[in-house]
This record gives sequence, C-alpha cells and structure tokens, in this order.
Amino acid sequence: MKGPGFWSSLVLGGILLTSPLALADDSARRAQVEQLLLEMQMDSMMDTAYTQMEQMILGMQQQFNIKESEKPLFEEFARKSTQIFKQELGWDKLKQPLTDIYVKHYSDKEIADMLAFYSSDTGRSMVAKMPAVMQESMMMTQSLSQGLLPKMEQLQQEFANKLKAHREAHSGE
Repeated sequence: MKGPGFWSSLVLGGILLTSPLALADDSARRAQVEQLLLEMQMDSMMDTAYTQMEQMILGMQQQFNIKESEKPLFEEFARKSTQIFKQELGWDKLKQPLTDIYVKHYSDKEIADMLAFYSSDTGRSMVAKMPAVMQESMMMTQSLSQGLLPKMEQLQQEFANKLKAHREAHSGE
C-alpha cells in the first residue's frame, strides 16, 4: 500500500504533465475567440455605440430644458461624456475580459459555430447592419421611455416621502 506522499506526487505529476496541454488548448481557444470578436467587428461596433450614445445625449436637450445659449455647454458635456466612456470602456480595455467571458461560457464547438456564422455572408451582413439596428432600437427605446422618466421621478419622490415619514415615526427604535 502506498502512502499519502505517493498519491500527492502522482496527482501533482499528473497536473504538471497535463498543464501544458490545458494551456495550449486555452491559448488556441482564446485565439479562436479573438478571431470571432474580430469577425463580429466588436471594436467598430463599440465606436458606433459611443457615437450613437453621444447623439442620444444631444437629443436629450429638450428634456433638460437647454436654452439656445446653453447648447455649446451641453454639446461639450455630451462630447466629454463620450470621451470618458471611450477611455474607461474602450475596446482596448474590454477585449481581454470579453475574451475571458466567451472562453468561460462557450464550448469549443459553439465558438467554432459562431466563427463560421460570422465568417459567412449572412453573418457579415448582420454585422454590417447591426449599427443601424442598434441606432433605431436606441431611438425607439428613447421615445418609449419619455413617459417613463416623469413616472420614475414621481415614484422616487413618493418613496422618499414614505421613507422620511417611516423614519420619523420610528426614530426612537
């Protein structure tokens, strides 16, 4: 009968022998995911999303009651907001964590299938049309949410009033 040291050595040896294989497999998988993200044109989709976000902010001038004389200030605010998003959530910062997420959640077959799709004519068409779809979706969401903002503000005020009353009633507890 072998002692505990034998089993530990056997397990450690097995890990050391299979680690290069796992790392090679992970490296190949990561490369495949990076190719997938390239085929999906994630970097340019991010740029498009930031441009659309800036346009959406600029479209909110009426909601903020921006006067004509205040427009340059608001435009600067929108531009700087977009710059901050690009700096903090730019593709250079998102690529590796996004790759990690894809590697974690998708199997080799799923990654290969997605890569085949995005390399196909239909996949390329989808990528090419996605900025317009995103823009129209954002505009639709923005128009639908115009009634949402006043309701949410009212709900927030009601909650603040109820919370204040509750705290006053229970201040001795």
